[in-house]
Amino acid sequence: MAPARLRLQYRILVPFALVALLASAATALVTLRVTSATIEARAEAQIQNAARLLSSGGFATSPVILGSVKAITGADVVTYQSSGQVLASTLSPPDSVAVLTALSSSVQPHGPSGLRHIDCGGPCYVATGVVSAGADLHVAVVMRGEALSAGTENVTRQVVLVVFLGLVAMVLVSQFVARRVTAPLDALVRFTRGVTPETTQARAPTGPDEVGRLGGAFNDMLDRIEESREALVRSEKLGLAGLFAARIAHDVRNPLSSIKMQTQLLQMRLSDVGDGQGVAALDGVQRDITQVESVIRDLLELARPGELRRELTSLNAIVEATLDQLGPQLAYRKIRVERRLTPEAPVLSLDGRRFQQALLNIVNNAADAMPTGGELVMATGCEAGLVQVSVADDGVGVDPAMLSRIFDPFVSSKREGVGLGLVNVKAVVEQHGGTIVIAPRSPRGTLVTISLPGPTHG
Repeated sequence: MAPARLRLQYRILVPFALVALLASAATALVTLRVTSATIEARAEAQIQNAARLLSSGGFATSPVILGSVKAITGADVVTYQSSGQVLASTLSPPDSVAVLTALSSSVQPHGPSGLRHIDCGGPCYVATGVVSAGADLHVAVVMRGEALSAGTENVTRQVVLVVFLGLVAMVLVSQFVARRVTAPLDALVRFTRGVTPETTQARAPTGPDEVGRLGGAFNDMLDRIEESREALVRSEKLGLAGLFAARIAHDVRNPLSSIKMQTQLLQMRLSDVGDGQGVAALDGVQRDITQVESVIRDLLELARPGELRRELTSLNAIVEATLDQLGPQLAYRKIRVERRLTPEAPVLSLDGRRFQQALLNIVNNAADAMPTGGELVMATGCEAGLVQVSVADDGVGVDPAMLSRIFDPFVSSKREGVGLGLVNVKAVVEQHGGTIVIAPRSPRGTLVTISLPGPTHG
């Protein structure tokens, strides 16, 4: 079993806290050493100055002056003769004798304002001097080590307290920073665990920082997954449509051809006997058969698109042929046709038959969108190295909710539609290296634009 790992928040916090602890300890140690040395040096300077002051005037034997010196410096003063007789002191007689005894046993020589460390029942700092105003008169300023220790301990407590408070503040700040860093990561982890096939539309929060960019990258991954899933669904639908097309071609095409031939023979016989009503009725049957054949062609194109049979063809000529073929039908449906064909449209390498079939499909859809008549505009043009052909109508338009799925198999806005015509149109256009876009037209209707790569000049 793998050992449990610390959370990222604590993996950030613990090293930071250890570094802060070591830095604070080192800072405190250096501060205490410097402070202790400073206090000791200052105390030594004070007692030396006091010894020089008392030695230079006639103050060494004045109890009042000696008391004032003690109050100011915290040090005791002993005035004595070389014989060891104490003339004035702020210490008790036994303590004065002990100081003089320690001084006499000290190996350090006497000198003006000399500084010695002696043992007077504890560590003591003593500064001595010879009084100039009197014969055989000496002064000793004594500061016990306990006074220095008390000052050092007081400073130590303050330094330790400051360091402790600083360390606590550092830990709290690092905890806050670590949480600010890890909280968005935790939120992203919760979001990723909550993503299911039913909730792939949800997206993670994004932002300008690193975690926000990570959320954006995760959203991009979700977008690609969604696109892959949609492509898979389209592929499955196309596969199903291919099977459906093969079944239709096998089961319907041959009987339909027989029906068409028998209808044509019957139409010829009725024409010979002058039965005009019968001939007209069979014309309607022929139109229905033609419509069914169109559906079968769509299915066969979907099942076996085959290779393109390219040849240099005028795009304007294909548009003209399409409108000429559908002209009677469009006129019958009260649809006005406007042709805006640019003379500069170049000759392209196209499979003319299949491309014309794609245009026929688009124009038929436009006509179906104008059941009470309207205006149909077909135009060609060149823009940014692309050759374009567009079909615009002022019909009922396409439901915006359906636009994103308009090229999916079996998706149709028409009641009788199979939903394969635009699938074939898109396949033909893409086989020619082009693109097709269907968009709403203002103020109403639909605009279909096919863009093809222009001719290359070697």
